[in-house]
Amino acid sequence: MSSVLPTSSSTGTGSTGSTTSGGTSSLASLGQGVVSSLDNQGTVTSTGLGSGLNISSIVQALVAAEGTPQQKLLTNQQDKLQTQISAYGQLQTSITGLEAALTALATPQQFEGTVATIAATGLASATTDSTATPGSYSLLVSQLATGSKLESAPVTGGAGTVVGTGTLNISVGSNSFNVNITSSNNTLAGIAAAINSAGSSLGVSAALVASNGATSLVINSATTGLANGVTVTETDGGTGLSSLTYSPTAHTNGLTQVQGAQDAIVKLDGNTFNSASNVVTGLLTGVTLSLTGTSTGTTPTTLTISGDTSGSQTAVQTFISSYNSLVQSMQSLSSYDASTGTAGPLLGDALLNNLTNQINSVIDSNAGLPAGSPFNTLAEIGIVANPDGTLSANYTKLNAAFTNNFSTVAQLFSGTSGIATKLNNALTQFTQPQGVLAQENSTLQQGLKNVANQTTALNQHLANMQATLLAQYNAMDALVAQLKSTGTAAAAQLASIYYPGEAQTPVP
Repeated sequence: MSSVLPTSSSTGTGSTGSTTSGGTSSLASLGQGVVSSLDNQGTVTSTGLGSGLNISSIVQALVAAEGTPQQKLLTNQQDKLQTQISAYGQLQTSITGLEAALTALATPQQFEGTVATIAATGLASATTDSTATPGSYSLLVSQLATGSKLESAPVTGGAGTVVGTGTLNISVGSNSFNVNITSSNNTLAGIAAAINSAGSSLGVSAALVASNGATSLVINSATTGLANGVTVTETDGGTGLSSLTYSPTAHTNGLTQVQGAQDAIVKLDGNTFNSASNVVTGLLTGVTLSLTGTSTGTTPTTLTISGDTSGSQTAVQTFISSYNSLVQSMQSLSSYDASTGTAGPLLGDALLNNLTNQINSVIDSNAGLPAGSPFNTLAEIGIVANPDGTLSANYTKLNAAFTNNFSTVAQLFSGTSGIATKLNNALTQFTQPQGVLAQENSTLQQGLKNVANQTTALNQHLANMQATLLAQYNAMDALVAQLKSTGTAAAAQLASIYYPGEAQTPVP
């Protein structure tokens, strides 16, 4: 029997479309016809029509089997790196807090503070700076510095009394200003307002004082000192403003000097010192006096400059608190909870162990003070380590050290080999811009970049894998569809053949 299989293209029941005889190129075309582009990746638009398989699910499962373990590994690496970065950030914050506390203790000036006291508290107050040195002095305040006060003769008629027009020139020492008086402000009240407006920059003010039906104009100068007397001249040409003039050298004045400008006069250990201000500087190195009263007769009071331990003691307390915060942070970061199996992010970390060893070494060291010093370690002044690694202070012992050996305490902390100096130097190695923590952070950040690059590469690999599998499966599906179509056509042709003598065969 000759072959009845078609040798040219044919269409049969169940075919997905036309097929071309022979060769894989037609199969590739069919496979590509069921794959479209989405973001340049193969995506199924019609699958399983020939084979009946759920090609999309099969491909997704294969891609997931390939990618999920690797994705989980990269995610775990990323989480670990981010946890370490956060942990080192927390550690650096705690170290920085301790460094801030050490800055005060590692600075000799912190222990060079002084305080000034005056026995007669109503006489003056005093402050000191870093150049002041301890000592005791005899202080006498002969007079306070004052500014000028001028007053006019009482004028009947009150504040609205017209005085005159023109220009008043008011001088305070070597400085002066003009007050223009016109018909709009030529009364006592108007002149006072004009002086207040023009003289505020030089501290000159004016006010009206009433007494028994009359009113006087009072001019005050807030600028103290003998050289800052007030004079008033006028250019009204004799229309009334001459009643408001004053000069210390004139024989006829319209104004009366109620109070003259004068210097403050103080005596320190019998040495006289004049000051244009009641805030006296330059009398004693590093000391500023604020005068508030005068001495009774010739009886002096005592000015005492002494070392100020309060600031240093506060700095020590701040150091202990900041140190304990760092220790607690380090313990939390390196902890392990056996009951839950939970470990701190820096458990067993070499950097943290190195930091811990350096800190412990400094805290337990001596300050290299000369032989015969009353103490040479923190423990000897009452600062001791607790079993948990934190510090505590015996403040009775610490206060006694400050009171009796203040300069030695200063050297214990701030000397060249002082505890605060050495600890600050050790911590700086970790926190400086190119220090240990910065280098470690840089390494971890590079690790994150590497993970990100690997993730991108993996995603691209999986996308390519998906596209390849989809193309292959759809090509297979197209082949199955073609074979089904060909088989159906062949079956139809075979069924149409007439065989003489056989029942139920088509009659040709």
